[in-house]
Amino acid sequence: MENIVEFTPELIAGIVGIILSWAFSWFPVLREIYASLKAEVKSGIMLLLLAVTSVAIYLLARYGVIETSEPVTVLKLITVFFMATTLNQVAYKITPQAKSVKDIQTAKMLAEIREAKLPK
Repeated sequence: MENIVEFTPELIAGIVGIILSWAFSWFPVLREIYASLKAEVKSGIMLLLLAVTSVAIYLLARYGVIETSEPVTVLKLITVFFMATTLNQVAYKITPQAKSVKDIQTAKMLAEIREAKLPK
């Protein structure tokens, strides 16, 4: 009995979502630049990358580069985006933070506290 993994658009999107999370967590320069950004900017960057990835996977499936057993519809695009986003966030939550990221976050928090205490 053969065990064949079917590389569906959802599976590919999930794998890409995990790889993106790991890339922003493990590559030293990238993780430090990313950690220094505001939370809203980080979310926007990640959502944009996941959206571009989802559209690319959708188009690859639509034009037959990725074989699917189901019709390729807008619902498939939404499903692919959901899978990429979900697994990206799961990977982010379980990946330990590097010391440099913790240091950057501590410095940002201290700067916010100092700014809040300054008289206006």
